Amino acid sequence: MDMSQYKNLFLSESREYLRSISEQVVALEQIPAEKGAIDSLFRGAHSLKGMAASMEYGDVVVVAHSMEDLMVRVREGGLQFEAGVADLLLEGVDLIDALLNDVEADRAAGRPLGDYAERLAGYTPAPPREKEARAPVPPAPEQGAAEPEKGKEPAGEASGTVRVRTELLDHLINLTGELVTNKHRLLNIGRELDSPALNDAVSETGKLLRALHDEVMKVRLMPFEAICDRFQRSVRTLAKKSGKDLHFELEGREIGLDRGTLEQLVDPLNHILRNAVDHGMEGSAERVAAGKPAKGVVRLAVSRDRDRILVTVRDDGRGMERSSASSAAIRKGVITPEEAELLSPRQALMLACIPGFSTAREVTDVSGRGVGMDAVNAAIQKLGGSLGIESEPGQGSTFTLRLPMTIAIIHALIVQCGAVKGAVPVTAVHRTVELSRHQVETVGKRQMFQLDGETIPLLSLNRVLGMPLGRFPSGILPLFVTEAKGRRVGIVVDRLLGQHELFVKPFGRPLSRMAGLAGGATLGDGEIVTILDLADLL
Repeated sequence: MDMSQYKNLFLSESREYLRSISEQVVALEQIPAEKGAIDSLFRGAHSLKGMAASMEYGDVVVVAHSMEDLMVRVREGGLQFEAGVADLLLEGVDLIDALLNDVEADRAAGRPLGDYAERLAGYTPAPPREKEARAPVPPAPEQGAAEPEKGKEPAGEASGTVRVRTELLDHLINLTGELVTNKHRLLNIGRELDSPALNDAVSETGKLLRALHDEVMKVRLMPFEAICDRFQRSVRTLAKKSGKDLHFELEGREIGLDRGTLEQLVDPLNHILRNAVDHGMEGSAERVAAGKPAKGVVRLAVSRDRDRILVTVRDDGRGMERSSASSAAIRKGVITPEEAELLSPRQALMLACIPGFSTAREVTDVSGRGVGMDAVNAAIQKLGGSLGIESEPGQGSTFTLRLPMTIAIIHALIVQCGAVKGAVPVTAVHRTVELSRHQVETVGKRQMFQLDGETIPLLSLNRVLGMPLGRFPSGILPLFVTEAKGRRVGIVVDRLLGQHELFVKPFGRPLSRMAGLAGGATLGDGEIVTILDLADLL
């Protein structure tokens, strides 16, 4: 029987099993006696072996069968689940993932398995070493990655689901976006004709389109747990490498994010987590000396706030010194001592997002060279989101990412600069302001103004775009406040034209290569506006 027609389904379900196995292995290191998780881990390896056998992928069968045999010893009580067992099982996950990549690429079987099966069959735990005296550790919280779900099966548990190609979902999003654009065109026609009946019909259509868009977005959403296993593995590996004892917690696995957003979140979150472990977290001895539990905590939490997603990384490590951040920025010539005096505590911490900036005590092969947080901030801003940093010395740090629910259909502020209209995602706009000229101050060569007790520099969007500066005979400067390089700035424009719902279309070449352009959109009257990427422009 030809089984090749089932290859894609096999690959998809096998990777779900691998993700589940990886998560359960990391979780069992925290609660090794959790019977339900041990049983679920055994069933995962057994199911994976059976699927591979039916497809006649012999190498996958060998690895999965060896993992299954090792879990049998754990289930029957002949072997304790400890770090050595976890290392072997995670090695098997990586090995099977490589074999699946060979299957997907139609590469001939023959990847060397080495002595993996023999090492599992003959595994005996290392003799226990005398444990160091440690401060009492509080019990692990009830929620998070450390507590696996009993009896959870990674595949096949939902009978009312169907697999759909992502290309079809993308096409559905595009059609919905075109309908949104057409709705605004009908609204313009209704205003020109002054027809109450047409206006009412378009208004009803708009409500239905909003409902359709919401439902389409739900279909496109993927649960955050789709990328969780990468973070658990990354934190675990780095903690072992640096000799730090910590507990990794994960909340909000079920929260759905736009597929495009989720794919672009992996690298920024990995960098923040690695920084938290490598530089934020102290060693056990240092923590005990400071009166803290010997075991540190790093928490990754995802939640929904109306039409935004909040992603928070929090650690209870050594925290960041605001004065150290300001001093480092002065030494590098990023700011002057006079400007440092005007920085708010939040602005001082956000200096970490300046290229080349670092306050790390030492440079490691993981972090400390100042080449990461600026890339993290730029990546978040490209998604239409923002990054916030809070920290207390000795208490730890919190990094908060605020992201839009979708990057296909957005709400944007339309601005006028000369003859050009541009659109700025409202998620990047803190507020709009009409500023009188007498409210503008000059500090050195820069123009500033005061907002909520904070000194904010002014920039002209006309100047950034290389256009003639605007004239304001009334003495009122229209501007919006956004964030650039870790601090708030006021962007002066000729006019603020209000908010619009826009369907974003990517530019083709050569426009796609131009810095500061995130795509284009069509207004209701047919006029094309450019979506501005402020992270690149500023």
